[in-house]
Amino acid sequence: NILDVANLYKGKYVTYFQDKHGKSKKVKFSYAKIKLPVIPDKKLTLVIVRGLGKKPMLLISNLKPESKKLTEVILRVYIKRWKVEEYFRFKKQQFDLENIRVRSLNSIRTMDLILTILIGFIAMLSEKRNTTKLSLWISKLAKRIYDIPNFDYYAIADGIFEILKKSCTGIKSFLNSNIKFKRSQQPNLFSLQQC
Repeated sequence: NILDVANLYKGKYVTYFQDKHGKSKKVKFSYAKIKLPVIPDKKLTLVIVRGLGKKPMLLISNLKPESKKLTEVILRVYIKRWKVEEYFRFKKQQFDLENIRVRSLNSIRTMDLILTILIGFIAMLSEKRNTTKLSLWISKLAKRIYDIPNFDYYAIADGIFEILKKSCTGIKSFLNSNIKFKRSQQPNLFSLQQC
């Protein structure tokens, strides 16, 4: 039983993580060489992490750490994975990405690229949260009742939406009026109010 193996290791190394409230949290971790019954030829490493929950977190890797540094890298990469999951969840929920209908793969890639650039801009605003006038203004327009958490992309996106929904012309006024554009059949990302 893998839990029996994990219980033999109480944490040889120590590192610190910040929790969602910004407090430093002590985490103990160690590693053990293991083999799984389904793939007995493959040598694997079990990283045992204590301090992030009631039960130890168990990570299986094909890397063979011989030091604290590589074991800690495995742990930190896994923790970062959750931020990647939050990014994709935000992309799908906030912009209803799964409901966008286009006719070609190139159009899907274009929409994904536009959203990725937009989320990159939101991430830059998030890093400067409450330090610039623009980020303070956007946070105020987001109309959040409670304090904005560390992953504040939703609040920033709502604030930007509040700013842009007041625009009656869109970007057409910035474009050359001599160029004629074919009307797109793609529905808008945001439902704008009529001007």
